[in-house]
Amino acid sequence: MAVPERSASHEPPAEVALEYTGLVKRFGATTALAGVGFTCPAGSVTALIGPNGAGKSTVFRATAGLLVPDAGSVRVRGHLAGSAPAQRAVSLMPEQPDLYPGVSVSEHVTFVALLYRLSDWRPRAEWLLARFGLDDRLDALPHELSQGLRRRLALVMALLHGADVLLLDEPFNGLDPRSAGELRSLVRELAAAGACVLVATHILSDVQRLADRAVLLDQGRITAAGTLDELRGQAGLDQDADLEAAYLALTDVTAEQLAGDGRDVPE
Repeated sequence: MAVPERSASHEPPAEVALEYTGLVKRFGATTALAGVGFTCPAGSVTALIGPNGAGKSTVFRATAGLLVPDAGSVRVRGHLAGSAPAQRAVSLMPEQPDLYPGVSVSEHVTFVALLYRLSDWRPRAEWLLARFGLDDRLDALPHELSQGLRRRLALVMALLHGADVLLLDEPFNGLDPRSAGELRSLVRELAAAGACVLVATHILSDVQRLADRAVLLDQGRITAAGTLDELRGQAGLDQDADLEAAYLALTDVTAEQLAGDGRDVPE
């Protein structure tokens, strides 16, 4: 399905679906997040990018309520992360989907329905399985599915209980070009329908093709955030520069340099 082009006319501000405020998390002597703050609007795709060890997975785990920050807060659709309303609104698809070796596709879906105590869930499950091309693989075990199909099953499981804030951790890893293109289309469709999608990825070409905006996390701090044009401007590059050039320029600006020269860290 083609994604409608965005109108150039003035539009009301988008609803904030994810809000990070002064988020701090330490693991012993290591500070994984040092005052992270940014927002993700509903109906859009935001890419969280940065070097290995920048803190992206910690952001995801805090959003999903899997860890408690030492300071600051995460709000999901206005609710504190980890609360019952936030848990109902958010779904995390980890880099390696949590699939059980001896459990079939249909049994994975049933397990999620029972876990969330869903009622009248079968029509939605059937629709999702058909939409993601799994309706003819209901008895298949995970090892019988391609990596792309395993990711599709993980998405079905994430969407079954009606979550409209999706956290996708490295969703394109290991996918062939066709499967990656299909997943990009599916993500854009979800955003066009009003979902908030936060994607962590190292594949900058996917960010450029998929995301409405990007947030650059480096050494536990936000060093840049905005549309591609805004990132070019923050990096001091011409408007024809690609995302890779902006990324490399912006990751050369360390958190210590930002603090030392008095520049504000964008939120």
